[in-house]
Amino acid sequence: MLQKLAMMVLVAGLTGAATANASAPVQTISSGPARVSLLELYTSEGCSSCPPADTWISSLAKNRAWKDVVPVAFHVDYWNYLGWEDVFAHPDYSERQRDYAAAWKSERVYTPGFVLNGAEWRGFYDKQELPVTRGDGGALSLAIGADGFVVSFVPEGKTKDTFTAHVATLGMGLERSVLAGENKGKTLVHDFVVLSYQQVPLVLANGTHTGASMLTTVINPVPADYAVAVWVTQTGRSTPVQAAGAPLVAAAERTFIRKEGHGGVGMKKINKTDSEWREELTPEEYRVAREKGTEMAFTGRYWNNHDDGVYLCVACGQPLFSSEAKFESGTGWPSFFEPVDSRNVTEESDESLGMRRVEVLCSRCDSHLGHVFDDGPRPTGLRYCMNSAALKFAPKDAPSKDDSGKDKK
Repeated sequence: MLQKLAMMVLVAGLTGAATANASAPVQTISSGPARVSLLELYTSEGCSSCPPADTWISSLAKNRAWKDVVPVAFHVDYWNYLGWEDVFAHPDYSERQRDYAAAWKSERVYTPGFVLNGAEWRGFYDKQELPVTRGDGGALSLAIGADGFVVSFVPEGKTKDTFTAHVATLGMGLERSVLAGENKGKTLVHDFVVLSYQQVPLVLANGTHTGASMLTTVINPVPADYAVAVWVTQTGRSTPVQAAGAPLVAAAERTFIRKEGHGGVGMKKINKTDSEWREELTPEEYRVAREKGTEMAFTGRYWNNHDDGVYLCVACGQPLFSSEAKFESGTGWPSFFEPVDSRNVTEESDESLGMRRVEVLCSRCDSHLGHVFDDGPRPTGLRYCMNSAALKFAPKDAPSKDDSGKDKK
């Protein structure tokens, strides 16, 4: 699904390369043949565990950034439901992290989380030095002109693979006074913040894969400086083949198309075939979420879960319920008195099994979650009786490791 992510609509198609070439580049960013790593940080202004990670990734600007590693910081929105609104967050960035987790067969997403060259990297928690990537990655360049940019990539060796370019506009020196969340009252400084992100398909011609578009950014907030990151992946894959990046010169900044800011709770609608859902879900998850099944009481993984965090839709990752709304119902199913946002669930009449009930579904992917009853506690008087198999739990804090190397909360 990563290849479907694109926060900004491409404003130039495959013929755009000629248009962008019509003006001389005002800045060209190149990688060289040695492979450069892509380091992704998934973070949130509201999370108290994130500032140390933000500070650490900022320190890369002093030595390794743009040389052997390109850092990018994606702010996620799955803590916004607590009122910890992060102005840099976007649902697509949260979904990108969940896609990685799904590829690793992990049920957890957390902040701060690091991804190094498409793989989870836990070295930050163990205070390890960032590894150096060896070998050649091909020659990657981004030429920025008044009419747009052109990405050019010459892979190492002969290949029949097709490639996709990923271009992110980054904000440097973004100083923010946090008004809510665990960092309330603090002033945070962010670097390498992803302000906009797009994907550009590359077309092979004369041994070079090229594609074109326009640089974009948000109108507000405005950073002290801008930078740009570009990386290429094989089409349909998430592992970077090569990366490059640099601070933008003033002439390159003047080429921006500026968009309104982003944020919000709800996520875009998703539709998949039954075969696609079967491939992504376990048999039990598919039976419950897509065939409206019900798991046996006291058998689900979350009915007795008391950890702090948020419960997501197992199928699409949309935030559904907070641990703060969970209560002991005695039924053997996880129960909540309200969703994180009324827009994230829908209700339908259910008259199966000879009774009249109200079915609850995920508003994003229409997965069956359970039913809602009017015998719950205050303040709502409702009991959202959910199936564990329809949920995926995201803990409030990242797991740390004890001396044995095992994860613990």
